[in-house]
Amino acid sequence: MQRLAATEDLTSVEWRDTNWLERVGGFQNQQVVMDYFALSPFWDRQCNNQVLAMQTQYNDLRQPYEATVQALRKMTGIEFAIVHEQPPVWVIQKRYRRGPAEDDVNPIATYYIMGANVYQSPTIYSVIANRLLTSLFHVNSAFKETQKMMTFHPSKGYNWKQSSVDQQKKSPNTVLRAQETLALRHWMDRAIEVSAMKVAQSRQVIEQVEQEDVSKSNADIPATRGKRWKASKKTK
Repeated sequence: MQRLAATEDLTSVEWRDTNWLERVGGFQNQQVVMDYFALSPFWDRQCNNQVLAMQTQYNDLRQPYEATVQALRKMTGIEFAIVHEQPPVWVIQKRYRRGPAEDDVNPIATYYIMGANVYQSPTIYSVIANRLLTSLFHVNSAFKETQKMMTFHPSKGYNWKQSSVDQQKKSPNTVLRAQETLALRHWMDRAIEVSAMKVAQSRQVIEQVEQEDVSKSNADIPATRGKRWKASKKTK
């Protein structure tokens, strides 16, 4: 099989000729679509479509598009064909024909007409490769930014750190409220501490008084028993 010729990458090219379209009255049929595409830089002047057009350009034997498709099946080589149409969109395929069967072709490139603009469609490989490259770039950037926002301490592990820019963005009111909150917490802690000390002192005083009362009671009990024993002895 003849080696397929490499197609120039024209995916960044946009072509149109609105004057020609106005002159012919727009895309009235498939043959007008193909004639319009033949004016673009995507057209291959060595294709079989061009050979058939050269054979009929000097006479009135210009055949419709359906007859051109049938004639192209009898030839081998590069050809252009409309593979999908849904106005205002037409899809044209550049392919290499090997035989007369409808599917006996090898696609080379795909083009599409949208309105009056003609474009070359990118390949699936280029689309996927570009999307993957873009995704990997953003993922890599996200990891780098994440690493900048982390800090590590042997006892605390990994933590998020606050950048100096965020600290500078704090308004004076926010700083003032933070200071007031700290002062209030300090005052409350001090008040709780003083109250706890007073309660502890009061308990100590109470416990001391109770201990003195108990000691006094214990001292009075033996003296009372001695007096009772002496009184009973005299009576006898």
